[in-house]
Amino acid sequence: MANSNPIVKCSVDQCTHWMSGDQCMAAKIGIYNDEETGQSETSSDTQCKSFHAGKGVGDYVGALHNANIGGSIKAAFADGTQITPAVECYVNNCKFWDQGNYCKAPSIEVNGMNVAKSSETDCNTFEEG
Repeated sequence: MANSNPIVKCSVDQCTHWMSGDQCMAAKIGIYNDEETGQSETSSDTQCKSFHAGKGVGDYVGALHNANIGGSIKAAFADGTQITPAVECYVNNCKFWDQGNYCKAPSIEVNGMNVAKSSETDCNTFEEG
């Protein structure tokens, strides 16, 4: 089985998995197509389904099932450490998509402004291929 751990830069600071330095402390993230159309033509049609809104303590506790605890602790105390969650990509028309729903990009960028739900996030690395 292939390994899909590109460097993830995430600016969605409303997510429970966001960590300073625009890092993602999730153990695994999933990039999906637009929910309404089931396809993506631009990066704004993609979404990070691992987004979990961080509005209170309960949200952070609820997100622990998908937390990269070891990587997060190491990154907090070791300067320059980059957390690299596994990335599953279901956007099969992206040039970085690989068989088995893997992402073969060396790094990805997830973004979104004032996000309240996963459909408001984008994989900015998406390129139609």
